[in-house]
Amino acid sequence: MEKETIIFLHGIVGNKNAFKKEIAKLKEQYHCICYDLYDVHEVGLSLTVLIERLSHQYKKAKLKKAHLCALSFGSLIAVAFAKKYPDMVESITVVGGYCCQVPSRFYTNVTTMLEKKDQIDYEEWVCEYARLLNPNVDSIAEDSEAIFIQYAKQVHPVVLEKLIRMQLEFDSKTALAGLTMPVLWVMGEYDELYKGTLSHLKTQIPHVEYHEIQRAGHVAHIHQPELFMLLFQTFLRKGHHSKIA
Repeated sequence: MEKETIIFLHGIVGNKNAFKKEIAKLKEQYHCICYDLYDVHEVGLSLTVLIERLSHQYKKAKLKKAHLCALSFGSLIAVAFAKKYPDMVESITVVGGYCCQVPSRFYTNVTTMLEKKDQIDYEEWVCEYARLLNPNVDSIAEDSEAIFIQYAKQVHPVVLEKLIRMQLEFDSKTALAGLTMPVLWVMGEYDELYKGTLSHLKTQIPHVEYHEIQRAGHVAHIHQPELFMLLFQTFLRKGHHSKIA
């Protein structure tokens, strides 16, 4: 029997290694694809470009359908792609995902930082953005601000601003409405900033399977890998069994 395919999408900064441990565990059972969402100097970047780049992964691998697994910002691409090409998406799994254009502390903080961008030194701005958009709490033994800053400084300032603006411009409500493929949405217990955008998630996707992992932050698959893999593999098997039936 031919393997099903999972395409993994990383966050707003970082690279294709975001799910490397999960891929190592799944590669015997699934065909796993990961790629860098953009070039760090790609000043012509747009959400349309990101959607079509994902489409290219299908064409390159000669896929008709695949599961999508997305971290944080990658969820915007996954949802937008599924809206445009619903027949190409077997399921969507989201880790640390969020909804855009929703009144929330996240939306307010992003707006504030974009307004301040030209008022202070760029490196200072990146550091302040990292602090204000830090999704974790002291309970997580991880310096997520430093991690963000490390990767953000590798990205051209124009590219980073475009990525951040996409979070204000993307219409999550419209994109989520009408999606019928299975959706697994996983958040960490301490990921309060991004959970604050999800108050209407169940209304927008009534069939969503939502889980919060205890003692985990924004990257719940890293903070609690065994629990995440249990949820993810169980979810994937559900879809497999329903197709056999």
